[in-house]
Amino acid sequence: MTPWALLIAAVAGAIVGDGFSFWLGHNYRRQILRGWPLNRFPWLVDRSAQLIRRYGVASVFLARFTAVVRAFVPLLVMKMSTGHFYVANILSALVWAPMHVFPGVLVGWAIAFGTHSPALSLAALGVLVLGWIAWSMIKRKTASIVDCPTAPEPGHDVRSAAEAPPRPPCRSSS
Repeated sequence: MTPWALLIAAVAGAIVGDGFSFWLGHNYRRQILRGWPLNRFPWLVDRSAQLIRRYGVASVFLARFTAVVRAFVPLLVMKMSTGHFYVANILSALVWAPMHVFPGVLVGWAIAFGTHSPALSLAALGVLVLGWIAWSMIKRKTASIVDCPTAPEPGHDVRSAAEAPPRPPCRSSS
């Protein structure tokens, strides 16, 4: 598979995957949140809802780069317009996919060409460093919500996690 075909597949898969989750949220949200496994981990849904309340449309973009909540944010953005969701979804996929595809491609090329292409090796290293810096910045931006120690409250209703009144933001330890 060519690197460009891989990139196109990664972008398309990211857009379709979050788009399907968004559609599921609009049509089957209550049933999904009541069912397994989400009913066993309400605090994960709550953290995703916190991210949505805090960042709004940007939460769709930020969630793409944040482990665990990335699966829940498109499902929970009920009050977001379809247009706003897809703008954030497409933009985040266009950033996310190259960050995940091209570092591996460049490292593979550098290994394949070995000493014949020191410039390619430097380019691969540069892309890896830039990707790591971007990933670190996004992770730091969302860490206060994602890493916030939120325990499920007694009687916590998972179905209303996204509509719950905002809690005071957690303080980051950094």
